[in-house]
Amino acid sequence: MNPVSEIHSSTAGLSNADILKLRHQKAQHSNILDLHNEINTPYNSPHLNLGSRNIDIDVPRSSDTFPSLETKVAGMQKVISFPANTSQLIDNHSEELFPGLGDCNTKTISTPVWRANQPNLNGHGHSQLKSSNDNSIFPNQNGVSNKSMSNSAPKTLPPSLAGRIQAPMIILQSNDVLPRNHLKKPIPEILKDINRKLRTNLSMMIGEGGVLQFRESSNQKEAVKQQAIKELGTLIGSKKSITLPIPRSIRAYIIGKQGSTIKALQESTGARIQLQKMDENSVPVQDDDEMIDVTIEGNSVAIQLADIEVNKIVRERSVNIQTKLRNIPVEFYPFISGKENSTVNAIERAYNVQIRIPSHSIWASHPPPQEPHPGQIPKFSLPTGEDLITLVGDRGNIQAARTEIEQIAQNLSQELTIHQFIVNNSQHQFVIGKQGVSPDYFFAETGCGIILPNDSNEDSITLVGRRDDIETAIEYAIDLASSMNQSIIDISKLYRNASGSSRMHARNITTYLHDRNEIEKICSRYKIHIATPLDSDGASPWEVFYRSENSKIATKAHSEIGSIILAHPPSRMVTIPIDPFFYDYLKREVKPGVRRDFGVHMVIPEKHSKITDVLLVYEGKSEIDSEYQIPREKPDNELIKLFEMGLTDAEQFILGILKKQAQLSETSIDVPRIFHEKLRRYIQKEQKERAAGEIPARVFAAGTRLTLRGPEPIVTSLSIKVRAFVDQAIEDEKERDFTLKFNFPQKFANQLIGKAGSHIKDLKEKFDVEININDGIVELKGPKAKSEAAKSHINSLGRQWADEVTYVLKIDPCFHREIIGTQGNQINRLQTRYKVQIHFPRSAKPIKDDILNGDNVSDADRRVLHTQEPDEVIIKGPKKGADETREEILSLFQYFRDNSHTATVSVQVGQVPSLIGQRGSGIEEIRQISTAKIEVPNVKDIQDTSTRVEVQIKGTKSSVALAKKLIEEKKTLFDNTVIKTLEISKEHHRALIGPQGSILRDIILKAGGSDDRRELRRTVQFPKSDSEENIIKIEGHLEVVDKIIAAMQTIVQDRESRVIDSIEVPIENHRSLIGHNGQIKRDLEQTFNVTLEIPRQGSGLTTIKINGLPPNVEKAKAHILDLISPRKSKSS
Repeated sequence: MNPVSEIHSSTAGLSNADILKLRHQKAQHSNILDLHNEINTPYNSPHLNLGSRNIDIDVPRSSDTFPSLETKVAGMQKVISFPANTSQLIDNHSEELFPGLGDCNTKTISTPVWRANQPNLNGHGHSQLKSSNDNSIFPNQNGVSNKSMSNSAPKTLPPSLAGRIQAPMIILQSNDVLPRNHLKKPIPEILKDINRKLRTNLSMMIGEGGVLQFRESSNQKEAVKQQAIKELGTLIGSKKSITLPIPRSIRAYIIGKQGSTIKALQESTGARIQLQKMDENSVPVQDDDEMIDVTIEGNSVAIQLADIEVNKIVRERSVNIQTKLRNIPVEFYPFISGKENSTVNAIERAYNVQIRIPSHSIWASHPPPQEPHPGQIPKFSLPTGEDLITLVGDRGNIQAARTEIEQIAQNLSQELTIHQFIVNNSQHQFVIGKQGVSPDYFFAETGCGIILPNDSNEDSITLVGRRDDIETAIEYAIDLASSMNQSIIDISKLYRNASGSSRMHARNITTYLHDRNEIEKICSRYKIHIATPLDSDGASPWEVFYRSENSKIATKAHSEIGSIILAHPPSRMVTIPIDPFFYDYLKREVKPGVRRDFGVHMVIPEKHSKITDVLLVYEGKSEIDSEYQIPREKPDNELIKLFEMGLTDAEQFILGILKKQAQLSETSIDVPRIFHEKLRRYIQKEQKERAAGEIPARVFAAGTRLTLRGPEPIVTSLSIKVRAFVDQAIEDEKERDFTLKFNFPQKFANQLIGKAGSHIKDLKEKFDVEININDGIVELKGPKAKSEAAKSHINSLGRQWADEVTYVLKIDPCFHREIIGTQGNQINRLQTRYKVQIHFPRSAKPIKDDILNGDNVSDADRRVLHTQEPDEVIIKGPKKGADETREEILSLFQYFRDNSHTATVSVQVGQVPSLIGQRGSGIEEIRQISTAKIEVPNVKDIQDTSTRVEVQIKGTKSSVALAKKLIEEKKTLFDNTVIKTLEISKEHHRALIGPQGSILRDIILKAGGSDDRRELRRTVQFPKSDSEENIIKIEGHLEVVDKIIAAMQTIVQDRESRVIDSIEVPIENHRSLIGHNGQIKRDLEQTFNVTLEIPRQGSGLTTIKINGLPPNVEKAKAHILDLISPRKSKSS
């Protein structure tokens, strides 16, 4: 190749003046060819800003370099370097030096684009873009067809303009322009009209073959120039469409947030841009090698402009691409990663890419590979789902890294083998997992990958590695599995004599303890592991694993487990066979009530569990909502009867609920997949409107078959509705191309769209139509009837918003939170009821302040809210609703202002429980009496009971005063309360308490104490009867406490000073001392303050004992003798 031709091949697209200049430089610097292979010098091309686009015009300068064809293919740049010390350049714009050279018809050099390295089906380096009339158009980076450029030399060009001519803004082939008879005016007149309207200077030149070049040379803004070109295309451009393939990962960037980017593109270019729809239910694929089509429709000018903008986005977003390897077996992943990721790190450094290899533990979704028969090659598993090796980086570098990884995989397929061996499945966790090592560590130690089975009943472990490493890996795995000691707990043996199957009861206990998380707690507390295998016949013996150093702790764990098992005999549990359909309903609606009302805990199986029966376990009613403690004491016969009664009642209650349900039925309906999402929303809406207590039908989808299962009436009703819905959807689909346009006030557009598009999205779902809003025009696309209904609704919204008024209320900020309500409930109620927007200043809003901002806020509203004063509340909406809202808010404001009196009472932390009372009864009583709002602080975390806290009171002036008075009375009483102890021998305790507490009650009342039962129990507290303590605790006001102590001491002194005397009384006189129902005896004891012990009738004894103080005993004795002396004389 001669030097001239070489320079010509490297400067395609330059003007004749630029080429001549380059030749001049070539003559001055003969060493330019020797520098052709230098690399790593950046190539910079200046940008000439034309219209709204940046068109790259490659003008070589002394510092410029050019990429060769070979380096383009390799994805790197090998460049030509010009010497930096070049002499002054010749002015290629000089009319003297270069008079009228004109334009050249060679192709322009294009910078590499995202699909430069992807050959199409025809073997070309670029894709073909097909127009609607089957003309091939391939846009270069400037959006101009290569085909048109090949014939674009102008017929005539004034010599004086040749050096200054601008690149055209747009180039049209003859078939890109409407026929003359379809134009309203000749093109020159159209240009004049546009220039006059927009004050631009748009001109046209005709090249060979009728190619039209349009330039703009005014000083107008770029947006105006772009508008001029856009209007030109509308008037003269023929209608076409092209299809442009792009990476699927770029789709989101072209659409933009809420469609903002694609809307802007369509508005600025005038073209209609459509992207291939993605299945809503499909998993997003982040792989840039997967291509989708972009369809651009419109006039020829709009298509060129849109094509440029789309390619610009693709180039910007395709600097780094992502691809996934689907042909690498998952067994190879650890070997490709290498020990401590050494191999993959080396590949990343060598090719400057990022590589993500999924974790070794990815076998939960599919079975491990099988060991091959002798002499056969092992079969490895290709990845499924998202378990793929991912590469991110430059396209060329990724291709090189991919080749390297595939070569490694090819070698591994020849080197690796598969081996399986048996280890008890309960010991697998000590090989890989929390109790063992990680798969990465195992690979680093042995050079083999390890795969555990996903079936808990499977014992085999699979190794993948080189034959020389397999034996070492087996030994290492067995050492890990054997590192724990093992013992057995057989629950069924503890209940082998119980009625029923002991193994089934063992299964019930195991299931229950797992559900209550008790087994996990024991394992954590004692540093052991318990394996609890289950099968269809019951539970196998538990296997307890522990390390040698924890053997003593494991023995304690054995003892505790045994206590728990003995505390749960078969009488404490019962199973109920229930159809799995009812599981969700029982868990959601029935389980809490059964626990609360019957004290029975329900264990409901998971959906795919092997156990299908619902297990009932009696736990007992609990008044305090606290964590249930698993019992560890063997129940007695009385408790067992309580178990059986509670379980029977709970079982009858559950079965009674299920008997009320209709018989279960099932039906299937064929539904095209395109309607599944709409149908899902429809069914959800229908199920929400069911009657209270009605169990909803369950819906399953498999392919195009939709299955409904549930109570027969519900399934029948729902299936009829579903079939009608599908039939209507099929009919509607036939009218999807129907379009309806109408005017809508632009000022309400934001309100119609809603916050983040929420309102218009709701309208689309409600009416099942597509809705687009542009410059005051609403376009509806969908079935005619639904479009008409949507139009009617949108117009009614417009009329409603036109009737809107705005009120600004001045309200003291201290009342804002109360008016808003908890989580905005009061304001939300007003907004929903009156269809208005209510805006409080931001400082008044709770954390989730979005709930108070209306979804539809216009720009004008935002400006108002931006300047909103701290004491201003803004109401906006229909006049009637706004008036009602204003009245309610002002009424609330007045109410809160009238009830805004506050007071505080300082109390000790120790008083708070007594102030609140049992279950809040104490404080609730004060609230009801005073009608004030009282807030008692939380004192759980305060250790010092003498610390003082503030009780807040709020309400009307009178209610606050009354509540404060009541609390201060309690406070004064508490502050004057003392606690004293009195040591009295236990032999006197019963005498101090008296029959049914009568003596103690008299002591407290006479001392000035309260007659309230709870206060009586709190005032005097005796030690428990089984305790050896003698200390009595007295609590209350100091004066009351001292009187109680004095009274008790007097009683004790009296008892200790008492004497016992006896008197002989004939048996026939005993009845006269007892009286009817013991009345005479009680009168004597009360009169003389003594105790009489009269022998039982028939005992034959005559001695009566008198117990009391000596004077009282003498008086009682004398009185008794007087009573019986007349009887003696009579008998004698």
